[in-house]
Formats: sequence, C-alpha cells, structure tokens
Amino acid sequence: MKKDINIKEVAKKAGVSIATVSRVFNNSGTVKESTRKKIEAVIEETGYYPNVLARELAEKKTHLIGLIVHSMIGEGIPRMINGVNEMLEDNDYNLLIACTNGILESEIKHFEIFRSKRVEGILFATREFKEEHRDLIQKIPIPVVVLLQRTDKEGISFVTFDNYTFAKEATEKLIGLGHRNFAFIGGPATSVNSRERQLGFRDGLKENGIELDTNLSRNGDFTIESGYQQMEEILAIEKEITAVIAVNDGMAIGALNCIQDHDIAVPNDISVLGLDDTVLAKASRLKLSGVHYSYSKLGKQGAGLLLKQIESDEALFEEVVLPYEIHLRESVNKR
Repeated sequence: MKKDINIKEVAKKAGVSIATVSRVFNNSGTVKESTRKKIEAVIEETGYYPNVLARELAEKKTHLIGLIVHSMIGEGIPRMINGVNEMLEDNDYNLLIACTNGILESEIKHFEIFRSKRVEGILFATREFKEEHRDLIQKIPIPVVVLLQRTDKEGISFVTFDNYTFAKEATEKLIGLGHRNFAFIGGPATSVNSRERQLGFRDGLKENGIELDTNLSRNGDFTIESGYQQMEEILAIEKEITAVIAVNDGMAIGALNCIQDHDIAVPNDISVLGLDDTVLAKASRLKLSGVHYSYSKLGKQGAGLLLKQIESDEALFEEVVLPYEIHLRESVNKR
C-alpha cells in the first residue's frame, strides 16, 4: 500500500516550491512548461491528491450548497436544478440534492442533514411554504433562499413566478378571442402553484362576467395520463365547451389528445392552452399554446441570490418574481 504523501513532499521531490505545486494542481497562475511536466510526473508517480477536508477546515468553508426539492418529476424542476448547478459551478461551489416528495418531516430532516454536512447555504423548493418552514429557517444560522413559493415577506428571500397574474392574463386572452365556455384542469390540491393559477383563471372569468360550471374544473396530477382522464370526464359532462386551460403542459397535451381521439377538432371546436411552456409543447400533435417562463433562470437567480447572501456580512432580504410571455400557437384560435 502506498504511503499518503503531502504537498510538501511533492514539492521536495520535484525540486520546486509548495506554491508552484499548488498552481499546477489547481491550474492557476503561470508555471514553466518544463516545471509543470516535472510536477505532473511526481503527482502521477505518487498518486498525490490534496487534502480537501483539511483545507476546508482551515478556511472554514466547504463550498457546498444544499438543494431540497419536493419532486424530481416533470420538466420544470430538472431545468431549475440545471440552472442552480450552472451558477454554482461558475462560482466554484458544489451541490447536494435531496428530494422529499413534499413531506414536511422529510424536509425538516434534510435541513438537519445538510447542516451536519456543513453546507454554506440551502435552496428550498416546496409545494407549500408553511409556518413550520418559516420557523425552521429563521432559527438556522446559514442563509436560505426559497424557490417557487412566496414567503409572505418574513425576511426570507424567495424567487418565484407570478402564477396568479399569468393565469388570469392567459384566460383573458382567450376571452378576447371570443371564448365563453371553459373547462379547467388543475394539479393536486396540495400544490400552491396550481391553486394560484386556478384562482387567476377563475378571477379572469369572473371579471368578464363568465360563470364556470364547477363540474368542468377538475384536478389531475400533472401527468399526460391524468390530463387525458380528466378531459374524458369533462367531455362526458359537457361537449359544448370551446376552450380548455390546464396548469401544465403534460395535462394540456393529455387533454388535447383526448379531444382529438373523440373526433373533436382542435382548435376549430375546442382550443387548448397550458399554463406552462416546456419542451413538451413541441411534442404535442399540434403546437401547444402556453405561458413561457424559465425554470433555468429561476434556478440561476436563486443560486446567485444565495451566494450573495453567503458572501455578505449582513442579513439580506430580496423577493424576485420572474417575467413571463404568453405564446398562442396552433392549439388556439378565435371563435
């Protein structure tokens, strides 16, 4: 078995300073090519690898960030994670990820696990920001930024989308095209984002004097299959609807497929819009209309905000609401 070797011994074997070995290993600073090759040969011969833990303890920094998410399923969350990771890698931080399935006890457990791993900050994405979350975050001594949910201005920074406003505006656009008979497919009752979008949809109708039959407002689980199933049930009740709005692309595509399988024309008979605009929109039978907002930008903004808090000596509070665009495509037309 090889004996562990430290940087001082590598420098001695190569006949250079410790600083020069460090520059070669970290690929930083200027080192003569002949010297670099000599050091690299010693590193290869000895199997030297720096003691990262010792360095972290000396610096009192781990360069670790924890990310707690409620789900890893779908299009949005993976894109958000990619955005987080890009920002952290650009700033020499590493990412630890935990998935909780939205279970409060699991979320609390992973806050403690990440603290035991000495992360420097935590990004937290949950289905619903609760009082228990607020109390927990206010007690822990490291920065936390909440993703996808508002924190009710309790001094806890967040980055999110304006679910209510874009759902209301999208609904009003369809009303402006002459639609009056609507159906709605929402997500699980536990999803705050879904509830906010549904409220925006309902208020959009109400402010334009349109009543919604409650039987035509259904809840799925964000999947294509549930969108199809809920649309089946809606069509069994009412075939005179002219527009369907679903809270995400998956269920919008499921609804669109179901409508076409019933030999009903989209968009001539029924228009379909998803309150989402992911790559799934490109996979639908028709180009799906939707509301475009960037999960990747949300991840980057959240990570950037967290890093700013880590580097700051003062407690910071910022609320970031990202912009959106409504894209009407082949799945929607005028009445």
